Amino acid sequence: MSYGIMWIVIAVFTLVTEMISLGLTSIWFTVGALAAAIAAFLGAKLWLQVLLFVVISTVMLVAMRPIAKKYLKVGSVKTNAESYIGRIEKVRTTIDNDAGTGMLKMGDVEWRAVSEDGSVIPEGAYVRIQKIEGTKLFVIAETEG
Repeated sequence: MSYGIMWIVIAVFTLVTEMISLGLTSIWFTVGALAAAIAAFLGAKLWLQVLLFVVISTVMLVAMRPIAKKYLKVGSVKTNAESYIGRIEKVRTTIDNDAGTGMLKMGDVEWRAVSEDGSVIPEGAYVRIQKIEGTKLFVIAETEG
């Protein structure tokens, strides 16, 4: 098998890997492998082919990945939990940050609740969810339910 064919096989492999992962991880190596394949078909020595592959892949990765991530929003997957932000819910267990208590129940899931301003919020009161950190909901008291 010629080196040109070998580089084409590498390019196809890295392209298929990228199509499966969709993480902008191997597309850069596809470009490098195609450059090396062109060099091989033009009669370049193996060391030059490898050098082209490494340099072009590295340049593409360093220069283009941040730009592509910014515009394509790769790796930014919203979770269902983020849809809870802004919801008004009833307090199941009194929220007291100092005592370490506070629970809300949404659907079948109980969440630990923390008062964002540090105030005690009694059981049965309504709160608005401000943010989520891990398994904790940060809430503020709501005047109406």
